[in-house]
Amino acid sequence: MTVLNIRGKLGLSEVVDTGDSPQEFVGENPRIDNKFEYDIAVIGLGPVGVRTLHNQCISKERVLGFDASESRLAEVSSGSMSLSLLENKRIAHAMGAQLLTLTADPEELAKAAVLIICVPTPVSEANVPDYSPLRDACGLVVNAVSPGQLIVQTSTTYAGATRELIVEPLRNRTLVPGIDIHVAFSPEPANVSISQQKNIHVPRLVGGYTTSCREAAVEFFGHGVFKFQRTYGLEAAEMTKLFEAAFHTVKTALTSEFAQACTELDVPFEEVLESVNLNLDAVAGFTAGSGAGGYELTIGPHHILNQSQAHGLQLPVLEAAVKSNKHRPAAVVERCVRVLVDLGKELSDSKVLIIGLSNYPDTADLSNSPGLEIMSLLLEAGAHVGFHDHHFAGPITLGDTHVSGYPNPHDFGADLIFLNTAHSHVDLSWISMTDTVIDGTYRATGILNRVPL
Repeated sequence: MTVLNIRGKLGLSEVVDTGDSPQEFVGENPRIDNKFEYDIAVIGLGPVGVRTLHNQCISKERVLGFDASESRLAEVSSGSMSLSLLENKRIAHAMGAQLLTLTADPEELAKAAVLIICVPTPVSEANVPDYSPLRDACGLVVNAVSPGQLIVQTSTTYAGATRELIVEPLRNRTLVPGIDIHVAFSPEPANVSISQQKNIHVPRLVGGYTTSCREAAVEFFGHGVFKFQRTYGLEAAEMTKLFEAAFHTVKTALTSEFAQACTELDVPFEEVLESVNLNLDAVAGFTAGSGAGGYELTIGPHHILNQSQAHGLQLPVLEAAVKSNKHRPAAVVERCVRVLVDLGKELSDSKVLIIGLSNYPDTADLSNSPGLEIMSLLLEAGAHVGFHDHHFAGPITLGDTHVSGYPNPHDFGADLIFLNTAHSHVDLSWISMTDTVIDGTYRATGILNRVPL
């Protein structure tokens, strides 16, 4: 088995941050001839971790999936997680081909050349981030690592977390970061599918404890990434990720507000949206819909808000955007009520079909999905709800209710259709001239009885 060379070299007179004062290391760092049983270990099999696991299985490398929860491991191995059919199939194939091993034994982590930490950092009902899963995962990694490994932290967190939870504890083990162990921060890029549709390659953000740490991570990710955005430290990379999440949060809230204003003022928002995007950088393209979805964009802003508030700082623009996005699913349901009233119907007696549950077109990402929140609110109001999304076979469980998916959406007999996410190959030809559709994408202009959200 070929083991990826992650050691790199320290150039002559390269400055390495030891946490005290700059120190020079002259010459090459000593190579440690470790033999690793696995090329990659993914720590934490939540939504981001499983997606990372899936991506690594595609490359057919020897992959180790670690999670402290035996029930989570059982979900992954049985294919019962909320993944697309293709993702579940590829993971099952990798396990059958003995390219993927799942474990809850932290001692196995010492056998992998690269350790990718992907644990969730959830936010409580009071919007306070919970860093205990990340602390626990980093603690397991630090206790298990051996010289020659690369640790890549990908979880969204506060600026300074990677240094505090990995670098400093490694020193306590007398392991020298940048010499014995490489440490980097490199989160998963946001909105990857959208960028691909626009033929734009989103750079992968990489920050290292030292330059050699950063370049070791670049070498590891390099086989599938077209471009990298390098920072000169861990904290700069962590803050860049928080800034990105905050920007998308504010952008989504602002766009949704203009969409609502255009609807009330009878201005064609799809034309406004097209014109705005032509005049602005395509990477910052504006889209409106049912709210901000995805783990990074819903959870990420709270990390910087919490850290800023701890230092006595207020970020009122971001705070307002978070509140606006959180209310957006409720606004969608209110719109459904008004449209149904115009049709002479009550929501509690109506059948509402949701088209597209994913957060973004052509993905199977349901993490903190506005589509799921909309379905829950519709169910609470007494509506009969179904969905159509070829990424999910269904049913999907919301509380005590199982919501069925309809491969043939016409069979549902909807009183109202809500177009939430339009995948690039979605077939809307079944929609009849008498069907009423609320267009949450603001782009389905070819539908006859189309009502903009």
